Amino acid sequence: MAEERVPLIELRNITKVFPGVKALSDVCFTVYPGEVHSLCGENGAGKSTLIKVMTGAHAADGGEYFIDGKPVHISSTAEGIALGVSCVYQELSIAPQLDVAQNLYIGNLPMKGIFIDHKKLYHDAQEVLSLLNMNISPKTPAGELSVGQQQMIEIGRAVTRNARCIIMDEPTSSLSEAETETLFKIIGILQERGIAIVYISHHLDEVMLLSDRITVIRDGQNIITMNKADTTQDILITNMIGRPLDKQYPEKTGRKQGEVILDVQQLSGEKFRDISFQVHAGEVLGFFGLVGAGRSEIMRAIFGADKPSNGSVTINGKPIRPGSPADAIQKGIGFATEDRKKEGLMLRLSILLNSTVVKLPHLANVGVIDRKSQNADAEKYVTAMRTKTPSINQLAGNLSGGNQQKVVLAKWLTMEPQVLILDEPTRGIDVGSKAEIYDIINDLAKSGMAIIVVSSEIEEIMGVCDSVITIFEGNMTAQLPITPELTREKVLACSLGGKP
Repeated sequence: MAEERVPLIELRNITKVFPGVKALSDVCFTVYPGEVHSLCGENGAGKSTLIKVMTGAHAADGGEYFIDGKPVHISSTAEGIALGVSCVYQELSIAPQLDVAQNLYIGNLPMKGIFIDHKKLYHDAQEVLSLLNMNISPKTPAGELSVGQQQMIEIGRAVTRNARCIIMDEPTSSLSEAETETLFKIIGILQERGIAIVYISHHLDEVMLLSDRITVIRDGQNIITMNKADTTQDILITNMIGRPLDKQYPEKTGRKQGEVILDVQQLSGEKFRDISFQVHAGEVLGFFGLVGAGRSEIMRAIFGADKPSNGSVTINGKPIRPGSPADAIQKGIGFATEDRKKEGLMLRLSILLNSTVVKLPHLANVGVIDRKSQNADAEKYVTAMRTKTPSINQLAGNLSGGNQQKVVLAKWLTMEPQVLILDEPTRGIDVGSKAEIYDIINDLAKSGMAIIVVSSEIEEIMGVCDSVITIFEGNMTAQLPITPELTREKVLACSLGGKP
């Protein structure tokens, strides 16, 4: 029994306080060699803070940390790595200009005197790649790898550092289905080698598939630790949000489609060809395809962030100037990009500024910002979206992922767009926040807004959209109305190039 063994890692009554916030309060967590222990909770529950304490990125303000039953004090990530604790974060830290071998052993290169031992470097790197089932040369530039391959290199780096516990933070958020399956196989191999995995994911189906044990934390406190065999997804959700989640997706009743608002005709670019469709007032149109299919590139061309090689985009019959986001915004298009941290938000600025940045030209009179109106707009959407924050002056970077996504939406809603494009609107956010985002989308459609939702999750597309366009290698393969008869398998088949 696991309880009879000495834990590899044991955290007892860990407390962490930031100015004005108690992020962790007496949290206990154990990990045994060779087990997958999943850590679940809503955005802002304290998961990130806990793993930063485990890795040494944060020092706990109270509590005890044990490795192999012996007390330790880890004051830096370097010390954590030396003790066998590594983390593969959602934001990858690959050096694209270096090759695969150099990325695997970065900071830990084999040396022969004062020189790098290149023969040993590439030999050892090839052994790691074989362990990871990666059929690539260790001399391949890392920048040429797919996101999934780069993720595997991050895991391999932890292996080269003799990690005994690897923390995986949302590891499948940018992976294709095939890459996800490969990752799961690698986790099994690591388990067989006695390496412990702390797995953090908002995909509860993954948690139920992989875990030996599952711990739920909420508001910085332990809620429950369960064996996987003793729980269900519904039990997990109830413990995560503190109540049963009656419905993940809202009823679509009350949405009435009106006139055509957005008309896209024969749009072509570097990664897509001859894309034509229309979106009506009150309609939610989904775009589904595998990673790299060209979905995001289509949206960027519609918005003007990229200039198309051919085709037209019109709103209410008025053409959008190609390659001009300013013209798209002026004519009523809002675009929440898939990477909220790099493209959607200014993390070092306040919720107030992030929420109103697009509307600032309309809030200025002779170059002076109407602060009263600006504050009112920001407060309006913090209230409407139930954004968890002490004030509108809080920095966006201090918010949880779900609350950051609400600020991204607020930024575009303050300008009252006619068309809102949402690219992966719930990536990396918890099940409770997802339900809130879905309610917001539904309410906007009821108000008459035309909405496009781009998603890698078939269930999400079928749950919130009225119809779906499937994309395969830059081509439209089908446009399907979402009815009770439409199956997940049919949508997936079309996204793989099959016929509707």
